[in-house]
Amino acid sequence: MIAGTHAVLWVKQDGQGNDACRFADAEGGYLIDGSSTDAGWDVLRYRLRARGDGTTRRVRIGARSRLFVRRAPDDSWTLNGTAMPEVTGAHDIDLGFTPAWFTLPIRRLGLAVGQDAELTVARLDVANQRLVPRYVTFRHTAPDAYDCIDTKAGHTAQLQVDRHGIVRAERGRWQAQA
Repeated sequence: MIAGTHAVLWVKQDGQGNDACRFADAEGGYLIDGSSTDAGWDVLRYRLRARGDGTTRRVRIGARSRLFVRRAPDDSWTLNGTAMPEVTGAHDIDLGFTPAWFTLPIRRLGLAVGQDAELTVARLDVANQRLVPRYVTFRHTAPDAYDCIDTKAGHTAQLQVDRHGIVRAERGRWQAQA
């Protein structure tokens, strides 16, 4: 999926903050490891591990794993050991505070230009420490571009990606530095 290791530094376009992240092959799957900084210089560390098929396996948030999310092979989810039945069936987690999460569904879906796919993702609500379902449609609009449409809210994230499916820009929100 992601050969070798790739690092990205995104800078927020709609406020102050940044996100430094690396993507790597690891343990028969994939690792996304990063650190997001907001306008108040608060740092939120995250580590997402995915299975070889690109589905989320587990996520740790915070320097001391303040939040621990696990997706079981039967598509059930837990947050800090508590079952989250609202998101059963989801394969992906939307971290909200980083564009890194887009890479796994983009790569896994393998959409041709012009194709789209509807997904339910588990959105992490960090402030309330819970997972909530989010209904999105990924649409491959050009060789290096995707739209991620929130079908309930009507919001569209316009994404530019590199050849590995890693987001280089989320229009109006994030921009990768060279």
